[in-house]
Amino acid sequence: MKAIYTMWGAGAMLEVFEDKLAITPKGLSGFFFRGLKGTKTIPFFAISAIQFKKSGLTKGYLQFTLPGGNESKRGVYAAVSDENTFMFAGQNKIAIEIKDYIEKRMHELRQPQSTTSNHSIADELQKLVDIKAKGILSEEEFQAAKRRIIG
Repeated sequence: MKAIYTMWGAGAMLEVFEDKLAITPKGLSGFFFRGLKGTKTIPFFAISAIQFKKSGLTKGYLQFTLPGGNESKRGVYAAVSDENTFMFAGQNKIAIEIKDYIEKRMHELRQPQSTTSNHSIADELQKLVDIKAKGILSEEEFQAAKRRIIG
């Protein structure tokens, strides 16, 4: 699968895919701050929040909050060693694009999926009539089910 966004940051590379992101430590600073942990992959459905800090006098970051996670809450200096944080210098425009994309996909993934039915309302009603005729449904149950189908 090809990344939609790739961003090089402070000791790491961020790759954003359609349904997940990957933070890979790179170089000496990646090893120093993240050790030998390797690539951290986070599916979008697992992210509960994203914190964005604009790069300026200090490095900026994208911090991904996971349920039950223990992300840093002490600003940029503590964020350096947080495995769910991607730090960068400059590049605010692409960082905002990435944040917006991930938030959009998180929202889409959380929307209930509608199921399409190949049955018409008439087909559904006929099934109800048949079930009632067999004595499986009472008149009250039949009327309630009919109201649900008709809407």
